[in-house]
Amino acid sequence: MQTQTSRQAPRNFARYLPIDDALFASPVFLTSAGRTTIPAGAAYPPPGHPDLYQFKWREGRVLPEFSLLWVEAGAGVWETHRGSFPIHAGQVGQVLSGQWHRYRPDPATGWTECWVQFNGRLAHELEASGHFSAAHPVTTPGNPRLFARQFLEFLRDIAAPDFTNSTAQGLRLLGLLGALKDPTRSSPAAPRSLIENARQHIWSHSHRQLNVSEVADHLGVSRRTLERAFTAAGLHGVLDEITRCRLHRAERLLRETRLPVQHIVSLAGFGTAEQMRLQFHARHGLTPTAYRKTRQAG
Repeated sequence: MQTQTSRQAPRNFARYLPIDDALFASPVFLTSAGRTTIPAGAAYPPPGHPDLYQFKWREGRVLPEFSLLWVEAGAGVWETHRGSFPIHAGQVGQVLSGQWHRYRPDPATGWTECWVQFNGRLAHELEASGHFSAAHPVTTPGNPRLFARQFLEFLRDIAAPDFTNSTAQGLRLLGLLGALKDPTRSSPAAPRSLIENARQHIWSHSHRQLNVSEVADHLGVSRRTLERAFTAAGLHGVLDEITRCRLHRAERLLRETRLPVQHIVSLAGFGTAEQMRLQFHARHGLTPTAYRKTRQAG
């Protein structure tokens, strides 16, 4: 008898999930998921899905929700109004709500497809922020091993007889989306770059009177080496990164709190109110107080 941790996702299953009013109002929710192996030369798509999800190759399909389809094995083609894109094992096809699309495995190879479909206002906000790309509907996960493991574990649980659709399951989907976009390597021992370490230190300590030399000393390199690393990567300077971090925090505090401006000066890491005023004027053409009024209006 298999344990919960050793049980695998079924090789072939499809589950279309009930959505009640409370779940429909949640930030993100699942609508369906499944895993199917299509042998070489087999007809596609296979029958048996609800009419909303079934499609004919000639006509394609439009869904009122979002979908990720991960090709676990094999290869095929993915088409949208933007064109035709090859897709192979390890890659993910992304369907946007309201987007015409169609896809199918290569008859010579077939494929194993794993999919999850979802919706909710957070999904639409992610689309608006550029998390999903209509121009590049086929992508390779930034962390392939993490993505594969999370996807198969997610499908295993969805296929279980006692699975219940809930907001928590929708939020779990966000972890899958994070693994899809995570640019880190699969190895947990992969070293971070000098720039990544510098930015981590800046964003963790910019509330103090931090300067470029202190960042370089913390990283064990010269100031010149650190500045050259930023320049070689086509980035703004280290001091600009410190200022950008402080501005970002001050902007958030002005928008989202009623804290006095002088208190925000200290929390954001500016030495004086005048320093913060000059930075706000350079970026927004406004004083911090005027910025707060425009962003909190209404």
